[in-house]
Amino acid sequence: MKLIEEIKKAEEKGENLKKNGENEGRQLLEKTREKGEKKIAALDDERKKLLEKELNKAQKTIDAEIKKLDAQHEKSTIKIEDSYKKNEEKAVKKIQELILKWPSSQ
Repeated sequence: MKLIEEIKKAEEKGENLKKNGENEGRQLLEKTREKGEKKIAALDDERKKLLEKELNKAQKTIDAEIKKLDAQHEKSTIKIEDSYKKNEEKAVKKIQELILKWPSSQ
């Protein structure tokens, strides 16, 4: 009889251990899942920060290149305008010379 009671107690103890094990396992899984989610969130935040940093760096590079291109464009425009003015003056002088050399203009 005593043996049967010990077996029943052992079975009950085993069931309790099994239930406790399942509960502890679920709790561990939940804790691990929460830790993983926190780590994923932290990594995502870090990724966003790095992405923003790289985008800012790229924007600075783009702005610098645009300034260079604007300066080159400005220089080219000034050169063209100066050349146009010089050529216009030369053309006006040549036309005046031709008019003066024309026999009917004398």
